[in-house]
Amino acid sequence: MNTSEIAEKLADFFDLSKKKRSKKHKKLLKIIAKLEDKKAGLEADLLEAGEQDESSDKYVDLSQELEVVTKLLEKARKHEKKD
Repeated sequence: MNTSEIAEKLADFFDLSKKKRSKKHKKLLKIIAKLEDKKAGLEADLLEAGEQDESSDKYVDLSQELEVVTKLLEKARKHEKKD
């Protein structure tokens, strides 16, 4: 699943009322798990790309995507603690 699809699922979850959010807490946990998997994969890819050339387009793209995933993960975890 790509980052934009995960972000859409997370946004859909945040759009729910608090009552519905508490009922769908498992959904949030699944989203967090997917984000963690995506982050781990990106970190591995970034490490591999960095060994070759840290100024390459691939390295920059992976770095930016990792930053987005990290922020989404932080937002999801913060929201999880509120519920």
